[in-house]
Amino acid sequence: MRRRGLMFGLLGLALYLVFLVAMAPAAWVSWAVVRASHGVVNIDRPAGTLWQGHGHLVIHLASSAPQSLGLVSWEIRPLWIFAGQLRARTGLQGPGTDVRAELGVGYRRYFLVDVAATFPAQILGSLYSPAALLGPAGAFHIAARRLDLAGSNLTGNATVEWRQAASSLSSVRPLGDYRLYLQGHGRNVALRVQTLDGSLGINGSGTWEPASGQIRFGGTAKPAANQAALEPVLRMFGPDRGNGMRMIDWQWNTGPMALHHVSARTYSDCCRGAGRDGKRGA
Repeated sequence: MRRRGLMFGLLGLALYLVFLVAMAPAAWVSWAVVRASHGVVNIDRPAGTLWQGHGHLVIHLASSAPQSLGLVSWEIRPLWIFAGQLRARTGLQGPGTDVRAELGVGYRRYFLVDVAATFPAQILGSLYSPAALLGPAGAFHIAARRLDLAGSNLTGNATVEWRQAASSLSSVRPLGDYRLYLQGHGRNVALRVQTLDGSLGINGSGTWEPASGQIRFGGTAKPAANQAALEPVLRMFGPDRGNGMRMIDWQWNTGPMALHHVSARTYSDCCRGAGRDGKRGA
């Protein structure tokens, strides 16, 4: 009888622990995001559970006020845990913003599957100070079947389209429609830009090294129309080589993109911190 009572007691404890995990609050996700991003990204007012919830995605940058990107939602698929992965369907909706993707985390690697994203170009200026100098407008569209990031090695293909592109530097609106192809080969990512339509033609190719953040790009910029009105933008590319054409030879550094895995200790800390008061921690 004593052994049977002990077995029922252990079974009851196990079921209680399963219940606690199943009903874990969405605040745990917010806590984990804050810790993993070192306070740059936060999910404000989280609701739901650890496994399925939503909240407001907020970016905190030292150079600007907190930027709310919209309502983020997630649905974690628990069966992948048995395969050593954590996968979640995620979405982000806001004014002019619609982002959908499946996010995965494995041992020392991250991956994105079935990415389909649309967002206003103005967001780029808010999140990246050098881009703010251009006063970008229009909309970005991103599509990718699968992208894998392991340390500083990026593999996979993606396309980024800038539709109805415009800049505060020029009265010509729009400047055009442009497409950027990215092809990841590990330590190097091949870049190719082509003009789909518009008054300003930009075409070229280059490389990006995620480990160092170094970007090299070469090509041409040439007005198809409105050359005088486009002159403020054209001057950014270099001296006039005739008929308004500019040769592009750029090198700049965006900073390293080396993501490391979030350790079990980090998750443990997140869960303990959220469990103390059921609220987000920083």
